[in-house]
Amino acid sequence: MASTTKRKKPEDSVLGIHKRNGIWQDGLARVMGPELLDRWGIEEDAEASRVREIVLVRLNRVLGQFSKPEMPLIVWTAYNLGAASPDEESGVVRRLERLVEQGGVGCSVRTCTRRFNDIFLPAVVKSLSAGQSVITGEDLGRASRWLAGNIRPGAPEPVAVPGGLSAAIRGLRTPMAPVLKMFLDGPVHGPADGDGVPLAAKLGARGEWLCVFTGEGLLATYRESTGARWTRTGRWTGRDVVRTAAGRIFPTGILIDPSPAMGAGADATLPLPPEEIARLVREC
Repeated sequence: MASTTKRKKPEDSVLGIHKRNGIWQDGLARVMGPELLDRWGIEEDAEASRVREIVLVRLNRVLGQFSKPEMPLIVWTAYNLGAASPDEESGVVRRLERLVEQGGVGCSVRTCTRRFNDIFLPAVVKSLSAGQSVITGEDLGRASRWLAGNIRPGAPEPVAVPGGLSAAIRGLRTPMAPVLKMFLDGPVHGPADGDGVPLAAKLGARGEWLCVFTGEGLLATYRESTGARWTRTGRWTGRDVVRTAAGRIFPTGILIDPSPAMGAGADATLPLPPEEIARLVREC
């Protein structure tokens, strides 16, 4: 007997992306549904980080149609990018209220809501009926940096970007859940062994570490500067790397964005030591 389950149209599914904690919501691909994923060129089994990257690129291209200077602030606040904590399910209205209260825009909450609901969202829906432009690796790289730093497209990027995630964690006295969630869900790159597993580096008395980079450019720069002769590199989520580190026989930490400077080693990067890995793996 044929299934009677009605599949959501892409035009309806796109209206769920800004709900709850916006672009950070768990199960974003499920919220979007198979037809919208297909329309935007997203594999159904894509990593959560890749789904967010492509969604961000698609929305940003629609936003490019608008010239009003407040539109980017309104739109990205609605999607919770560069607004509340990724974990905060405050909802669109509360995020826009906070934007207005803090003087981010010179219009009322009602006007912000109308411009998002009545102007931007219809433009997104309309864009679905047109041919979808190609997304390049450069597009995905920019989106990855915006997400890693939780910053809006077009906003000034911190000097430390493309190591935005590393910089964000360094700026905290102790690692906090929202930033570590970015690491766990986000993409990282690094040397891999023959099986595609993150390759461990032995740093003498410092122990064993998995070295990963928050951008392919950082990995390439490190490789060129140090002359590292890895036969293979890989791309994983931070969550994958934590599980790998926790599953090794010897206590293993993770170095995020190692410096290519000779002799700098673990002192010039962001270390997540084995004891932190033991805590993080319980969240994976």
